Amino acid sequence: MGSCSQKKKRLNRGAFSLVELLIVVLIIGIVYTLAVSSLQSLKDDKIKPNLLNLKNYLSSILQESSVKLICLDRCSDCSIYIDGKLDEELSNEFDDFLDSSVETYRYDFNLGMINLKNKIYYNSQNNEEEICFSYEVDKKGVGEQVIVKYKGYVYDFTQYFTNTLRYSSLDDVLDAKEEQASKVLK
Repeated sequence: MGSCSQKKKRLNRGAFSLVELLIVVLIIGIVYTLAVSSLQSLKDDKIKPNLLNLKNYLSSILQESSVKLICLDRCSDCSIYIDGKLDEELSNEFDDFLDSSVETYRYDFNLGMINLKNKIYYNSQNNEEEICFSYEVDKKGVGEQVIVKYKGYVYDFTQYFTNTLRYSSLDDVLDAKEEQASKVLK
């Protein structure tokens, strides 16, 4: 008789009770809810592009050859072009990105800072428009070698392997460039 009761106990232990199953389902539901809500908050906390993260932002966009930001109409209308095609959804991220006070420079070892003139753009109706600001990054993450002055700061996009550097003035950028040149010449 002892052996029969031992068999029943083994059979009862092999199955889960209804309460245990409900607890497991409840725990899985809670974990799922937390995971979905944290993923949703990651989408909501999307990083807004600015001049300091512009190079990295554009580099993160999937493309075959390049991604270009073009700002027209005194910088009130900025658009993203992926491999030459307008991406309206990404362009919405650049509402109020810049204004007409932005200045773009190129650094030359012999000449110093050279103010770059605004380029001309031909829109879809083949009308000529002035580009207030543009910046392009190729598929390797290499961006245009420019220095941008905007709202009291100067952004150095000339670095290949580092993030964009921010300075307080053009003189600070010149000092940094001269220091880099002296290190190279030594």
